[in-house]
Amino acid sequence: MRILCLVLIPLLMLACQTEKEPPPDKIQGPSRNAALHIPPPPPAPPLFEDFEGEPKLSLFPRIGDYRPENSDNIRLPFYNAYLEHLVRSAGVFGLPQGGHGFLMRSVARLDSVGFFSPIAVQPNRGYRISARFKTELPEGGRAGIGILEFDRFLWIDEQYTRSLTQQHQTGMQEGFEISGSHDWQSQRFEIITGSNTRMIHLVFYREGTDGSALVMFDDVAVTAIR
Repeated sequence: MRILCLVLIPLLMLACQTEKEPPPDKIQGPSRNAALHIPPPPPAPPLFEDFEGEPKLSLFPRIGDYRPENSDNIRLPFYNAYLEHLVRSAGVFGLPQGGHGFLMRSVARLDSVGFFSPIAVQPNRGYRISARFKTELPEGGRAGIGILEFDRFLWIDEQYTRSLTQQHQTGMQEGFEISGSHDWQSQRFEIITGSNTRMIHLVFYREGTDGSALVMFDDVAVTAIR
């Protein structure tokens, strides 16, 4: 499995960035050390995201398996252009019955796009993950959730390069996958993290090249179970 209108989640990264240093005239004593050295707590279960109010999960865009290396002056500009298009065509949307959810579309000439959410977890721990999905996928199109496991929580707000992934990824697990057209359906699966896993990427992916096909999800929950 390749793991990969609308109002975007504000900055798409509220819960997963280090705090910026405040202006010098507002720094006093211990607060300066806190601003410089102590990041905010990483998002950890129990988590529930219904896209109402303040974001509970950070969602960052991804294309394919890896972001090109910073030194790749040929592929990186194309990647950035496609990434911008993906972000513009996805985001929080209003539901006809009220409330909000998240919508993503495929991008022309790309067969794997998605969004990932970094979550702090404990090694050798069981977790239950659930979400509601609505899809309008053409023949050959697929959507779902996958899990990437890493050895530490990394404060990085963009898709990982191949070199960074090889340095820190400890494993991957399948969640669930659907195809075809479905009205809102609840999906649920369970995982057990590896012995060296301290962060997962919850990857919401869409595969297939039909840009008009919709994938929508809502009510994402992550809970420790054992």
